[in-house]
Amino acid sequence: MDPEDVLSGAGTQANGGRFASAGTKAVYLSATDSGASKEVTARKARLGGAAQITVAKYPRVVYAVSVNLERVLDLTTVPVSAVRKKCLSANELVPSMELAAHLQMAGVQGLVFPSVVAGGDDNLIVYLANCKAGSLKLVNEAELIAQAKLIASRTR
Repeated sequence: MDPEDVLSGAGTQANGGRFASAGTKAVYLSATDSGASKEVTARKARLGGAAQITVAKYPRVVYAVSVNLERVLDLTTVPVSAVRKKCLSANELVPSMELAAHLQMAGVQGLVFPSVVAGGDDNLIVYLANCKAGSLKLVNEAELIAQAKLIASRTR
C-alpha cells in the first residue's frame, strides 16, 4: 500500500504475472477499483488453490494513476484468434508471458488486455524498462500518503 512503492514494479519483478515473467519491472493497472479487486482475488485463488481473501474483507487503498505512453498494444481491439485465446486462458500463463517477452524486446511500453475474471474490466500492464521517467504518476499523491498512513496506524 506504500504510495512510494506502488509504481516501482517491485511486486511484478518479484512475482511476475500474466504478461510479465518474474524479474520484469512492470505495473498492472485496472480500469476500476472493482476490476482491480477481482484481479487480486483471482490471482490469490490461482496461486493458493482457493481465494485467500475476499473483496469485502481485503483492506486496500485505491490509487488513481495518470498514464502517458506512446507505444501501446491494445488486445481488446485485436480480433479473437488462437493466440489471443491462449494469452487470455484463465490458468495457463506461458503463452501470455511469451507474447510479453516479444513486446518488451520490441520496445512496447504497455499492453491493454481484457480481464479473464468474470465481470472484470480491461487492464493495462506497463513495462517500466521501456518508459520515460514520469510516464506513470499518482494522482493526489499527498492525499494517498495520508490515507495509507492512517490505515497503517489502525493496524498496529
